[in-house]
Amino acid sequence: MDFDLLIKNGTVIDGTGMPRKDVDIGIKGDKICFVGGYISENSRHTINAERMIVAPGFIDIHSHSDFLWLVRPESESKILDGVTTEVCGNCGLSAFPLRGKVLERRAQGLTKYDVAITWRSAEEFYDMAEKVKSSVNRAFLVGHGNIRACTLEYENRNPEPHEFLRMVEDLEDAMKAGAFGMSSGLIYPPGCYAPTDEITEMCKVVRNYGGFYATHIRNEGDALEDALTEAIEISKRSGVRLQVSHLKTLGSRNWHKIKNTEAIIERAIDEGVDITCDRYPYIAAATDLDVILPSWVYEGGTKEQIQRLKDTNTRKQIMSEVSLIDNDTFWNGVVISSVYYDKNKWMEGKAISEISTEQNKSPLETVFDLLIEEDTRVDIFLFSMCEENLEKILVWNFVFVGSDSSMRSNHGILRGGKPHPRSYGTFSRVLGRFCREKKLLSEEEAIRKMTGLPAQKVGLDKRGLIKEGYFADITIFDHEKIIDRSTFTEPHQYSEGIEYVIVNGKVTVSNGNHTGTTNGRVLRKSA
Repeated sequence: MDFDLLIKNGTVIDGTGMPRKDVDIGIKGDKICFVGGYISENSRHTINAERMIVAPGFIDIHSHSDFLWLVRPESESKILDGVTTEVCGNCGLSAFPLRGKVLERRAQGLTKYDVAITWRSAEEFYDMAEKVKSSVNRAFLVGHGNIRACTLEYENRNPEPHEFLRMVEDLEDAMKAGAFGMSSGLIYPPGCYAPTDEITEMCKVVRNYGGFYATHIRNEGDALEDALTEAIEISKRSGVRLQVSHLKTLGSRNWHKIKNTEAIIERAIDEGVDITCDRYPYIAAATDLDVILPSWVYEGGTKEQIQRLKDTNTRKQIMSEVSLIDNDTFWNGVVISSVYYDKNKWMEGKAISEISTEQNKSPLETVFDLLIEEDTRVDIFLFSMCEENLEKILVWNFVFVGSDSSMRSNHGILRGGKPHPRSYGTFSRVLGRFCREKKLLSEEEAIRKMTGLPAQKVGLDKRGLIKEGYFADITIFDHEKIIDRSTFTEPHQYSEGIEYVIVNGKVTVSNGNHTGTTNGRVLRKSA
């Protein structure tokens, strides 16, 4: 047989969790057509993978590249970390549907990237997206936050029956267009205003279309167990498959809850709940600065939120409600990663405690004033987790690897700010630090958590395994060298050790360098 591409002399870890094998791989067009013993060289192009691991392309089950992938087709930070497929639209925030205040907010935030939102519905988004080149495949979820905001904007109330029907219509439109499921962000507006019953009824629709439900649960700290139990209850009542996003125990006073967290999930699995989770290999979260505010402050949208922050009496009320976190230890762990306007760029990389000292203000006054000046668009790192719990979570067999980040680049407009290093190094970090150095899990199991398991959960057809008939999405790495280089102070650094990446049969990374190939696809879930 003639092959378009031949991979020889490599050690194949196929994504199933089975032991590695020394076999050759033949590729024809966009598919793997042969996996087996020695193949005589009869191809247009041969990769010598001697002393390297040949794995399925990594699948980032929790990505936020919904809009930024439109800025830079090369998608460097992902493809150079071995990622061939991203699942976007997590935490209740997605690229569709877009109307009213949620459209206004997204459009305003994208002006600096010169991205014009020309679509409104899911189908319009897909039609646009399929015409755009990219180095990485992308699947999309529809955000419950988008759906709710399109109908109720940012009002803190339950939908009326006719409003709920409109929300269901938006959800069905997205599922019919090709979304793989629905996500929620129950800590962010407007998701934080949604009752359990609302989410449950929408998840019944998702189940009917064969999709899954990914959730940023309502609380990851003091009320972690209750929030996790709510997610499981939604899955039980709706029958939907459940994916818990970035599982963690937030805040030192909650670190001890790790044992009970595992027990809650294991009990749900024993009861027949299809529940899995994802986690990034770092102890700092990345989120919006205004996440520390009580949920009532968000009601009505950004303008109303800013007015409340400006009002002296309302400030006092907010301060009284968040006083429990107003201490030096907490604020030392809150670091500004990016701001929107140039005048405050000097704050990037600094802790709130440091900024408040320089400005001679209390930390909360500093936060309120900064949110006002930046129209609330302030991103932070939150150093609030412990390494011991991280290591336990990564090993659990129901936990996959996910970056919880958007793609970036070390040059051009996507080099701005100080993004979380997980944007660049999530998968290399797991393989380098947690497999090779700490020996917490085998490469076979780590790769299964990055490929076969997430592909199965999402429902990605013929992806996630090295198998004949499957799409040729393949990552080849030097397991003695693979490591992340991105840090919190110098984040825009690509990983090392990823030698080749193949996307739909085309070599996109060769000898550690991007070839410029853009052979990724927009993936749609079949009806």
